[in-house]
Amino acid sequence: MSQNSMASTTFFSCSSPSSSSFLAFSHNLERPDFRSIQLLVISINHYITDFVEDVESRKSLKSRCTSKLRIKNQEFFEFSEQSVLSNLYWGIESLEAAIQAKCEEERISRLENSEQMFQAPALLDEHGVTAGIENKFLVCCAYFYLSVVRNLQSDDWQAALHFLQALLVSAKIVQAEFAPQLCQSLFGSFAMFRRGLESATPVYFSEDGNDEAIRQTARIFKDWLTYYRIVSYGETPRSHCGSKSVPNPENKLKNFVYGKSASTKDLYSRKQRTTSSATYRNLQFKKVQPLEKSADKMSTKCQRMLNEYQSDSPRSSNSFDDLAEQDYLEAEVDDAEGSTGARKDAHDSTQSPRNKKLQPQRSISKLCSTNNDATYKLSSHKFAINVSDESQFLVNYQPGETTLRRIRPEMHDLEIFDHKATASLEDYGFMGMNYRVCPSRKKARPKRSRKDSNDELIGILERTISKLCFSEELRRSDEEYTVEVTTIYQMLNSKRGVKYALLKEVIIDQLLASISTSKEQGVIRASISILVTIAMGNMSVIKEIKKKGLQLCDLAKALKKNVHEAAILIYLINPSPTEIKSLELLPTLLEVVCTSSSYQTRMASLLVTPPAASLRIIEVLITAFDCATNNAHLEAINSPQVLSGLIEVGQTNKHEELVSLTTILVKCMQFDGQCRKYISTYTPFMPIIRLIKSNNKRAKFIALEFLHELLCMPRSSAITLLQKTRQDGNFNIMHMLIPCLQLHQPEYRLIAANLLLQLDNLEDLPGRSTFREEAMEILLKSVVSEESCTAQLLSAYILSNLGGTYSYTGEPYTVAWLVKKSGLTSSYHRNIIRNFSWKDQSLEDTSLEIWCSKMARRVIQIGRPVFQALETGLKSNRKRVSRDCLTAIAWLGCGMATSPMDLRYSACEILLSGIEQFLHPGSELEERLLACFSIYSYTSGKGMQKLIQFSEGVRESLRRLSNITWIAEELLKVADYFVPNKSRISCGHTQILEAGHKSSGAVTSLIYYKGHICSGFSDGSIKVWDMNEQSSKLLWDMKKHKKAVTCFTIFEPGDNLLSGSADKTIGVWQMIQGELECSEVIAMKEPIQNLGTYGQLIFVNTQSNRIRVIDPSRTVKDVSKSKHVKCMTVYQGKIFAGCTDSSIQELNIRKNQERAIKPRARSWRKQAKPINSIAVYKDCLYSASANVEGSSIKEWREHGVPKINIATGKGSIVLAMAVVEDFVYVNCSSSTEILQIWLRGTQQKVGRVSAGSRITSILTANDIVICGTETGLIKGWIPL
Repeated sequence: MSQNSMASTTFFSCSSPSSSSFLAFSHNLERPDFRSIQLLVISINHYITDFVEDVESRKSLKSRCTSKLRIKNQEFFEFSEQSVLSNLYWGIESLEAAIQAKCEEERISRLENSEQMFQAPALLDEHGVTAGIENKFLVCCAYFYLSVVRNLQSDDWQAALHFLQALLVSAKIVQAEFAPQLCQSLFGSFAMFRRGLESATPVYFSEDGNDEAIRQTARIFKDWLTYYRIVSYGETPRSHCGSKSVPNPENKLKNFVYGKSASTKDLYSRKQRTTSSATYRNLQFKKVQPLEKSADKMSTKCQRMLNEYQSDSPRSSNSFDDLAEQDYLEAEVDDAEGSTGARKDAHDSTQSPRNKKLQPQRSISKLCSTNNDATYKLSSHKFAINVSDESQFLVNYQPGETTLRRIRPEMHDLEIFDHKATASLEDYGFMGMNYRVCPSRKKARPKRSRKDSNDELIGILERTISKLCFSEELRRSDEEYTVEVTTIYQMLNSKRGVKYALLKEVIIDQLLASISTSKEQGVIRASISILVTIAMGNMSVIKEIKKKGLQLCDLAKALKKNVHEAAILIYLINPSPTEIKSLELLPTLLEVVCTSSSYQTRMASLLVTPPAASLRIIEVLITAFDCATNNAHLEAINSPQVLSGLIEVGQTNKHEELVSLTTILVKCMQFDGQCRKYISTYTPFMPIIRLIKSNNKRAKFIALEFLHELLCMPRSSAITLLQKTRQDGNFNIMHMLIPCLQLHQPEYRLIAANLLLQLDNLEDLPGRSTFREEAMEILLKSVVSEESCTAQLLSAYILSNLGGTYSYTGEPYTVAWLVKKSGLTSSYHRNIIRNFSWKDQSLEDTSLEIWCSKMARRVIQIGRPVFQALETGLKSNRKRVSRDCLTAIAWLGCGMATSPMDLRYSACEILLSGIEQFLHPGSELEERLLACFSIYSYTSGKGMQKLIQFSEGVRESLRRLSNITWIAEELLKVADYFVPNKSRISCGHTQILEAGHKSSGAVTSLIYYKGHICSGFSDGSIKVWDMNEQSSKLLWDMKKHKKAVTCFTIFEPGDNLLSGSADKTIGVWQMIQGELECSEVIAMKEPIQNLGTYGQLIFVNTQSNRIRVIDPSRTVKDVSKSKHVKCMTVYQGKIFAGCTDSSIQELNIRKNQERAIKPRARSWRKQAKPINSIAVYKDCLYSASANVEGSSIKEWREHGVPKINIATGKGSIVLAMAVVEDFVYVNCSSSTEILQIWLRGTQQKVGRVSAGSRITSILTANDIVICGTETGLIKGWIPL
């Protein structure tokens, strides 16, 4: 309709009541009667019908709406925002196409599509903004068009609900944009009435106060409309008086009643869930579909259902065979009510098919008349509403009276209303809304007739169900009301029949509607609490909830609004892990868990509390996905606050909660061991230990795993924990663990064996132990078996650390402790070994030595089987297994000194040949040191004869290790004593590693840090590599510098790595939770060429050839101003500086003294050449300029003349130099891609290797020489 036509069209025309007559039925706005609500529905749909028929009006509104959907010019908008606007735009287009479609199937399909598209804008937060457009407008627009869709689908009640929802969002927008005449007709007088005004002065919608009054009125009508829709279920009122005829009947949706499609299900369940009743496939009343199915399929069955409700005697299923005769008799009754009604019905039969199908049997004009003696029957349900005394009806009216009074069955048929049920309800204390039976008055309770009890109980049913329909009432509900609804539902659930199923559905549907549509936290909380309580008593309700399409996102929204009871419902519904993850609930669940103390008394009666349900959902989130996703969830959990909440929730006697808590704690410790100390301190682990006795395998396994993880801590703390487990006199944990050795799962057998061995080591009983022997048998069998990779790896891991220790992060520190015992003290060499914190308190643990010795003696008592199994493990193809077996052999050596001589010699015979292979260059430095330590332990006494049989290769390996550990030097002395041998040096070099990153420029610096190779590039980036067994892997690529990284050094006090750059900065790096991070940047005034450290001081060689020192306060001072320093190295508290005038200066840092070791060239014939490289190796000083010169520091000091002089070639200058054991590696200007190899002792050139391009950096470590090139490649060689 056009605006002119809209203005000229009165809202109620013909015989429809006017606004004032409408108010006649609505003088009590707080509780409008059924006829007023019917008129409201008819009026709204009358307007929408006229709107649909008026093409000009539709086009005008469409134009206004779509013009506002254009995204304003802005730099950025979310794709999701564009999606919302697109859905609204194309929803309007699809609706217009549906109205104009000629094919019924096309119309149905387009209406379904448009309804689905309107969902997105309808679900927006009305207080936000989308793409520059206020959400209030978008939501109002969506709901108005949804009301049009529902009108075309012949769902008039839902159409009215959508329209009222639009008013609730913004009455101003609806009045200004969508339905001004309808709003004025409906609410102009209402607002005036609400203000107590008697005058006829019009009220305009521009007033904010009036807008709020309209919204409050709309809210009341929406609540009552929802209620009456339940009690009159299925009624679809239409206006027959004065409605416009459709110009082209083919364009109307004839005989169409909306069937639930995918889109309808989604929006219907999310936003405007209304109550549906059951339909039944056969005479046994089996429920198959909700009420919203088409009227053609439903009318007969609904008629039969409701006829039974109204019957005065019980019916058998066969009684419905006489339905036709019943209809005839009812028609006779209708005729008896008055000829006017019959004539009106005859007039209605001439209406269009669309209207005729949905007409009530009595006309609307008759319904709206003032005939006080009339009794009206509503269409297919034939519910009688007696309005003979309207005033009395309004005064005594109770919500739900219209329908529930119709459901009163005969006493023997409806046992819920018998005397027993009445007493049960009285015991719950709600035989009236505010009436509670006192125990002292029960005996004096007057006897009531069965009829009185039935009336009172029906009243309770009516009040209970009606309260569900009104947000104000539901918001004020308390725990007693929850119990009341639950009790009634349980009583209904114990009965069979359609009448009971209907009442149960009314309760469930209204609760779901409140959850989906209400925006009030109190209403949602009350609805969820009632639903949870019902579901706890009857889990079949969960299936009904799923069938009715309750959306998880609605529960998630409620949970995020602090309705914590929603967590219980989510848990009971048991969605898939993917669905749970999509809800993004983890932060909210953690918040619920952290407030668990508030639920200890408030919801103690529930089988599952919100924190407990949250705990179980969290367990799914950290276990059900891939490693990266699980870790992302675990990262949010690992904080003391959250862990304390989790532990508090788990402190119950409920088995499932304890298992879930244990699972989460295990995963937390595996993800980040930093929480292990907190968990061991605050977790009451005795209930967890008792799970080992459980018959539930999952509980038993997770308890074993928990103990296994928890004991991965410093040895003294682990001992304390083990002692606590023995103090509980209620059970013997060792006897509990014995049956676990027979489990089918090998991993858990091994964990049980590990726990038994550690507990056994606490015992002071001498001699053999059954526990120990059985446990060791399990471990040794798994070590030698190659069948199960997991079991073999785990058994070797357990053996390697059984006599050792861990850090609190859970990392095994047995290797670090043994390497430290072997005499490794150099910070430079320690950084060649993998990531250990050498200042970790576990390495200073005084109880570790005692524990290790005791454990070693007890394991050695088992005899040869132990050494034979370990010898087999040394030869394993799995690198980790062989390495762990070597570690086990090393710590077992701590107990060999007190073992019988024959056993020691037997162990030496079995193990020595396998240990030797780890001595050779190419093995990891820690493996070489462990092998050296093991040989030293096992060759004492009679085993010393084995040293004589050492091959030349073993002796050479010991010689090369003698610079690192005193043990290698001692072994070499003993071997040479028995059989003097002139060592033969292997000069051949083999390439063993290669890595690179060609896009970052030249490799300008190299260093070992925490067992990884760090490389600095000319573009300022630092790349960290893991290089093992001829394979390389880039771990981290960081760029904190803007120019080339020129040098590295180790800063020992903080265990940091320092990087110097041409951009005048020094980066301070440290390993944090396994990753290299820059913790500080020190600014300098010049580019940095070289770095060195001593104590807390940092020495910097700058581009201006000066040495500057940085103290802990980051104050910079000059050192040795008299000399221009080209290169430097720091060794044993002294700085050795190579100068540009070819001199070498020694600066004593502690004494602040300076002296010249090598004076500058004084001959005028010799041109002074700068020292390009300087190095110290085994107290010998080496410098590189035109030649390589070297001598012991002491001799060079005294004589000033070097003993070693290596001439690299005429006219050639040494650019870089490195020294390691037997060799001096030299890179000259004459061949920049070649690395020359010279023997350190004889100054003889023995070979060369080619890097392929110009060498830009050199590093030597662990007998390996590594070069970086200008093309970004890193190559390494080893002498074999």
